[in-house]
Amino acid sequence: MSGDYLWDRSGRPDPDVAALESVLSELRHRGGPLALVPPAPSRQAPARTRNWRSLAVPLALAASIAVMVAGTWFARPQRGAPAAAVSAGSWKAAPVSGSARVASEPIEAEVHVPPGRWLETGPGASARLSAGEIGTLRVGPLSRLRVISDAPGEHRLALARGSLDAFIWASPRQFFIETPSAVAVDLGCAYRLEVDEDGTGRLRVTLGWVGFELDGRESLVPRGAMCTTRPGRGPGTPHFEDASAGFRAALASLDDGGAPAAGDVLDRLLREARPRDALSLWHLLSRLDRLSAAKVYDRLATLAPPPPQASKDLVLAGDRPALDAWWDSLGLAPVSRYRELR
Repeated sequence: MSGDYLWDRSGRPDPDVAALESVLSELRHRGGPLALVPPAPSRQAPARTRNWRSLAVPLALAASIAVMVAGTWFARPQRGAPAAAVSAGSWKAAPVSGSARVASEPIEAEVHVPPGRWLETGPGASARLSAGEIGTLRVGPLSRLRVISDAPGEHRLALARGSLDAFIWASPRQFFIETPSAVAVDLGCAYRLEVDEDGTGRLRVTLGWVGFELDGRESLVPRGAMCTTRPGRGPGTPHFEDASAGFRAALASLDDGGAPAAGDVLDRLLREARPRDALSLWHLLSRLDRLSAAKVYDRLATLAPPPPQASKDLVLAGDRPALDAWWDSLGLAPVSRYRELR
């Protein structure tokens, strides 16, 4: 059965599901008002009781079939995988459009993707990769995605190139996607991740927030924001996508190291900054030299006044509790919870 049938009735239904639908067809919604039958003036059981009794057999049969369908559907292994290898946390791939391959073999239906195997899509193609307890990914054209681990609490994939849209419902820090220049750490969210041939990556968050990390360098990306990552440099400074063109250009120059932080570029960025751009300024506090960070502190303090524990001396010294206290006051995401889960 195509997984899309249960969502929008496209694709071919499973025979057991078709049987269940047939049994329940008499009970389906018919688009009209509910017809109430007045009770009959007799000594027999009330009409409501008789109506429920008349439904007892089909309801019991429907319940039995539902149990059978659920047991059969969730217990049976998918094509190409032994029964013992498939679990609730296993990753399964299915083509959506165009051509898709797993381990260089074309796939036409849902298959199990064990650790170490690559899922690849052709030009103009897309595929779905899902794990019941983790979430689902829609993989875009010309993508190459590998399952690294599907152990409980440590689901890890690698996107070598291409794009994917992720919708994750697992607990925070249980799902990771590695790219050539950063690791996306799910914190309960939906996001789009793209990787170019040269390893440059872009993360856009549409729900919740994501950690983007590499060798101790981290970017916290909330809903509505994006972050670019480059090989050899790791994740850049996140920013909201509605930031001004001048702010974004100045931020890109700082991340590229193409201009002195204390010069005109930083001054232009600080002039362009809005209260909402506190997201970016907070990250710059720990990424620039002390003199430049002091200028950022002063500007950020006018846009989002720091809490008492985030004094200038502590922040410029890189004191993590002081920095985190200021972050928490911005109302973007609970960074303390993020630290606890590490």
